[in-house]
Amino acid sequence: MIYQGLFNILSLYLDNLEFFYNSLDEYFHEKIIDNFEKKIEDKDALDLTLEQLKIFISKDLQEIGIEEIEVENKVSDPFLELDSEDYKRISSAYELYEVKIAPIIYEIFLEELVHYIADSTTSGVMLNLKSKGFLNIEFIVDIKGLKTLFDENLDKKEKLRKYIEIREKFIKKLSENKEKIEKLEDLKKPKDKLQLLYLIYRIIHFFHLDRRFDFSHIIEYIKNNVDEWLMTLPLVTLKNPDLYFCGLYLAKNLNVALDKERIKNFLMQLYEEGIDEFEAPLVEATDGLYYFLKSTNLMKLWLDESQIERLIETEPKFFEPNYLKNLETSQLVIILKIYNLVKKKAAMEQNVNKIVAEIEKRISSDGITQYREGFVSSEATYYVLFCRYMNRSLENLQDYDLLSTIVSRIYRNLEILEFTADMNYDLISELFYSFESLKLFNCIETKQMIIQLANYLFPTKVVEKIENSSEIVNSDAKFRHLKVDRITGETIY
Repeated sequence: MIYQGLFNILSLYLDNLEFFYNSLDEYFHEKIIDNFEKKIEDKDALDLTLEQLKIFISKDLQEIGIEEIEVENKVSDPFLELDSEDYKRISSAYELYEVKIAPIIYEIFLEELVHYIADSTTSGVMLNLKSKGFLNIEFIVDIKGLKTLFDENLDKKEKLRKYIEIREKFIKKLSENKEKIEKLEDLKKPKDKLQLLYLIYRIIHFFHLDRRFDFSHIIEYIKNNVDEWLMTLPLVTLKNPDLYFCGLYLAKNLNVALDKERIKNFLMQLYEEGIDEFEAPLVEATDGLYYFLKSTNLMKLWLDESQIERLIETEPKFFEPNYLKNLETSQLVIILKIYNLVKKKAAMEQNVNKIVAEIEKRISSDGITQYREGFVSSEATYYVLFCRYMNRSLENLQDYDLLSTIVSRIYRNLEILEFTADMNYDLISELFYSFESLKLFNCIETKQMIIQLANYLFPTKVVEKIENSSEIVNSDAKFRHLKVDRITGETIY
C-alpha cells in the first residue's frame, strides 16, 4: 500500500511504461496458454486453478530474480482471494491472470524499478528483464533518464531510499522477533493478551504478513474462552481498545466461528448500560462508543433510528469551545466518524463545524498535535488526514511537511520497539498510525496527495510534469488502485 503513490508518479512521468506491461503480458500469456486448460467449468476448479497458477507464476518470478519470500508475500495478498463476482466473471486461467494475477505482477516489477532508481537493490532483476526482452530501448532510456535525475538530486534519492526501506525494516523487525510475538499469545491476562495481539496483528495485516505467523494459540483462546474476553473495560481509548472488540476483530480476521446470537445479546446489553451510565456517550465515552459501533458492524447488528438517536444525543454545552479544547484531536475526529457511521453528519452540521474549527487549531508548521499546545502525534496526524479526506478538504494540507515527520517517527519507533509482555502500547499504536497515514497518502488518489508524495520523494522535474499533467491518475496504469473507505477508513481491494 505504501508504493501505490509511487506507481502513480512513475505512470504519469514515464512515457513508455505501457510497453513494459505488454511485454510482461506476452510472456505470461504464452506460458498460461501452453500449460492450462482454456475453460474452467465450476467454482472448485477455479479455486484449484488459481492455486496452481500462483505456484506456476511464483517459479517464473523467482527465476527472473524476485526473492522467494517476496513472492510468497505477494501471492498471499487478500486481492487474490476470489469473491462471488469473480466466480461469475472468470472462467479460464487466462482470465484469472488478467483480473487477479497481472496487477500483482506489474506491482512486483514496478517495486523493483523503484528500488533500482534509488540504488536500494542490485540491478540483477533489471538485467534479467533486459536480457529476456521485457525492456525496449525507449523504456531503458526513460529509466536511465529518471535514475540520472536522482543521481543529480542526492537528497531526494536518500529520501526515496529511506521511504522504500520502511517495509523491509519492519519485516526484518518482525522476523527477528517472530518467536517473541507468538509467545505473546500465551500471556495469562486476557487484557494483555488480546490488546497487544490486536495492535500487533493490525500492523502485520497491513503488510499482509499474516501467513508468516502461527496464530493457532490465539485462535484456540478466542474460540474456547469467550467468557474471559467478551467484556468491556474501563477507560477505553484508541491505544487501550475495548477487550470484546479486540476479540471480535481477531475472530473475524482469523476465521474463528462464534455464537453470533450470544455476541449480539452482549452488545445490546452493553448498549443499555452505556445509555444509563453516561449523560452524553458521544463525548464522554467517545472511543467506547466507537468500538461498540464498529462491533455492531462486524456482527451485522443494525440499530434502529431511535437507538442511534439515544447514543448521539448531546447537549450543546459539550460543543462549546471551552469544552472541545480539552479533548484529544483524535477524539474530535472520532466524533465526526461516528456521525458518519450512523449517517447523521448532515443533521449535526452545527456541531460538525465547531469540531472542525477546533481541529484546525491543532495543525501547525511543526506537525499535528493531540491538543492545542500538545505534542506532535502520529495518531493525531492520521486522524486529521482522515478527517480532511472524509470532509473532502485535503488541499489545505499541502503547505505542511507531514511526510517528513511520519517517516522519521517510523524509523525512531522501529529502532526502540521491543516485543515483550510489558511493551509500550503507545509505541506500537504510534507505529500503526504512521503506516495508516502512509496508506492515505498512497491510496487517496487525488492530485494533491500525489503531488505531496512527489514533492517529498522526487526531483523537481518529475513534480513539474505531474503538476502540468491533465490526468490525476494515468488511465493506462495497470497496477491495483486500492481505495480507502471514506467512512470507516478500511482498505477497499
